[in-house]
Amino acid sequence: MIPKDKIEEVRDRAGIVEVVSEYVPLTKRGANHIGLCPFHSEKTPSFSVNEEKKIYYCFGCHATGSVITFLMNKEGMSFPDAVESLARRYGVVIKQEKGMAQQGAISGRERIFEALKAGQDYFKEALKSNAGGKAREYLKTRGYAGRILDDFGVGFAPDGWEGCASALKRKNIEPEWAVKAGLIIKKDKGYYDRFRARIMFPISDGRGRIIGFGGRGLGDAEPKYLNSPESEVFKKGAVLYGLHQAKAAIAAKGEAIVVEGYFDLLAMHKNGFDNSVATMGTALTVDHLRLLKGNTVYLLFDSDEAGRRAALRSLDLSLEEQAVCRAVLLPSGKDPDEFVSSSGAVAMKTALDTAGPLMDFFLNELERACDLTQAVGKGRYLNEAMGRLSKMSNIAEKGHYVGMIAGTLGLPVDAVYTAMKTGKAPQDKTATGVVSPAPGAKKRSVNLKEMTILRILLKHPEYYTERACLAIDRFEDQAMKEIGMIIADALKEGRSLNVASLIDALGAHPAASGMAELLMKDEEGFIEDAAKMLEDSLNSVLNRGELKQTTLEKLKWLEEMGRLDMVQEIRRRVEGVDKPKKP
Repeated sequence: MIPKDKIEEVRDRAGIVEVVSEYVPLTKRGANHIGLCPFHSEKTPSFSVNEEKKIYYCFGCHATGSVITFLMNKEGMSFPDAVESLARRYGVVIKQEKGMAQQGAISGRERIFEALKAGQDYFKEALKSNAGGKAREYLKTRGYAGRILDDFGVGFAPDGWEGCASALKRKNIEPEWAVKAGLIIKKDKGYYDRFRARIMFPISDGRGRIIGFGGRGLGDAEPKYLNSPESEVFKKGAVLYGLHQAKAAIAAKGEAIVVEGYFDLLAMHKNGFDNSVATMGTALTVDHLRLLKGNTVYLLFDSDEAGRRAALRSLDLSLEEQAVCRAVLLPSGKDPDEFVSSSGAVAMKTALDTAGPLMDFFLNELERACDLTQAVGKGRYLNEAMGRLSKMSNIAEKGHYVGMIAGTLGLPVDAVYTAMKTGKAPQDKTATGVVSPAPGAKKRSVNLKEMTILRILLKHPEYYTERACLAIDRFEDQAMKEIGMIIADALKEGRSLNVASLIDALGAHPAASGMAELLMKDEEGFIEDAAKMLEDSLNSVLNRGELKQTTLEKLKWLEEMGRLDMVQEIRRRVEGVDKPKKP
């Protein structure tokens, strides 16, 4: 068990804005930092991070938590793993008693990272050694030497069976963790190297930690490219090669260039396109786009049929993720490495500057594929076009393309809108892999008076009294009552209670998102006189359901007049409105 005081120290020391910024571009706005939510698809930023309160909250999907929760959700860590990872990063020393099984589970990821770092050191040294001569010559013929190789930590795996295994053993890396890291493979008679006679490209996460490798074979080696197997720390479809090196440039320019391979990426950076990343030879995924949220994404494709099909697949992903993507089609048969090497950086910049939106490319391709001189061709064009239009959320953008489609088909704009309303086009579907908010995280209405009491007590714990505790005990909203009792218990005992620990303790509790939402909103003007607001709210809760003196006098007068029906109706209405209905 990790001591509670150490968990609080980690929450207090860890910079939540710093950590979240490694995954989501954030912009300062008032007391908060905002960006596009990493947990659901959106085009307008609704994700807020508050350094003072140490929490994040999404006004769209209502996800909330602390820096620990964020790391758990983004890295797939357990609570202890996330706490220990942050503790190491921010210099918090944790001493705890735990069994060996628990110790192994908690330290497993770090042992994998240690093995991968040791592997990188081995590969870098090998490239500089006599064994790396052939690899250095190959790299030189392709125009790569010196700084560019150092910037990306390029190395070499010699053509041997146990070179890496022996090097890791000398560094006291246990074989179990080297196997899990994908560096060596276990056989009946021992262990042998996974990568042999290959130029090695280390793959990093957003924090610069090595999480895997890509190896390019020399000569006629098959396969030409070999990647690390997926592991606890490496998921190829969720990682972009070079993102750590390109992160600052992407943030500064608001643009990201996506290529396919390792050498393509090196060529782009070498020629000044330092906001480039690569998919490591895989198709673009939802996770890739989410890593680049908030930026205009330039996707480089070969102009052959395979490249065109890849561009069309990317359109569906970009619409589902509401990402701004542009298609860059290079001359057939040339990848970015070849194109920029032969045509130069100016030609590449021109190709990027003249790149059009993916939707424009799709409509042009659709027009090319459909015979618009025939009714069948026009019908196919309209139906397929509307299938993409239905996924657009921006009204202005949708209107632009409705006009374009109408012009192509020679139809009135209203006719296209009518066709959309009749349901001819496929309806929008949820993107595969999109994170939906958990049931407990859905937005819920809250009692404003009850929330005001809790909010003021959190901001001004010195105003806590037994009267406040009594009011909390009378809360009608059960979720608010439970969270209020947590606050009251802490304040009665004189314990400090911060918002982040409170929300973490609530977890998926329905009150967590409601509390986070109000706490994240701009407080200016909300609490002009905290003591008076608290007193008014306490009176409202404590006197709830009780008839005012003026009402009682009116009821007495009605009774004297013989209007018992009106007396009963007034009482019924007051009790019905002010008191919760019994199930």
